[in-house]
Amino acid sequence: MQIRMCLGTVALILASAVSVTPASSQNTRDALADGVMSICADPYIYPSSSQGYPPGYDIEILEAIARTGGYRSDRFWVNSGTIGGLGRALRNSIAGGYCDVFIGVAVDDRQIDELAEKDLVFTLPYMALAFVPVVQGPAADAKSFEDLKGIKIGVSRTTPMDGYLLMHGFDREIYMRNDLVMEGMVRGEVDAAMLWSPSLGLAHRDFADAEFHPILNYKPDPLFTWNVAMIVPRTDTKLKTLVDNGISQLLDNGEIQAIVEKYGVPYFAPVDKPDPMKYRTPE
Repeated sequence: MQIRMCLGTVALILASAVSVTPASSQNTRDALADGVMSICADPYIYPSSSQGYPPGYDIEILEAIARTGGYRSDRFWVNSGTIGGLGRALRNSIAGGYCDVFIGVAVDDRQIDELAEKDLVFTLPYMALAFVPVVQGPAADAKSFEDLKGIKIGVSRTTPMDGYLLMHGFDREIYMRNDLVMEGMVRGEVDAAMLWSPSLGLAHRDFADAEFHPILNYKPDPLFTWNVAMIVPRTDTKLKTLVDNGISQLLDNGEIQAIVEKYGVPYFAPVDKPDPMKYRTPE
């Protein structure tokens, strides 16, 4: 799984498994009037969402929120891996009235204006995604990121973490994608890697016998951490209130964390983002 979801590239409509009527012909201020919460979800970005079973943690989280309000849920499938980006995906899905809640979007200040143009808003964030150090073999006893100095670290090319490792003198082994980083670890090409946290869900599924594991109790740098929220229509205050209240309730009782960790993905709570200028490398 690549990091497109975190960087705002988290989508074109490919197909829908459900027959729906655009909200332009319905009451756009009350999407829940029919008793159903329709979820915009990508069928190809497991462990976030999947058309198979299990359905993915983002789908499970929103389904749990729907249940707290006494609503049923269905799914409208969106392919987020094609040309067009988030703007086109929103325009052809939730902004077009084909679903009620667009799940699993990284919160980025640069998206606020784009959402406003489409009369959409973010919900409260419910989790964060981050780059996570994963180790095995000679590096298995590493207790912190700094313990990896002098050890070759696998990393996906052109990611923010790739740039950080380069600037701070870490020894890197470059791979094209996160899944190839994991395959490199399985083959023993590297004994440490910085993986995008959802990739560990793929590892949990596809490399069940692998020996690599995340560094225990790792706390990611907020600079390399992205909050994740959902998107709802701005005018549907009833829907936003339901989703926000559901997020708060499921954060408080630990259900969101339990759902995410069930997929082998480390759970990180939403974070306050720092000023990136303080992380600049000295001249």
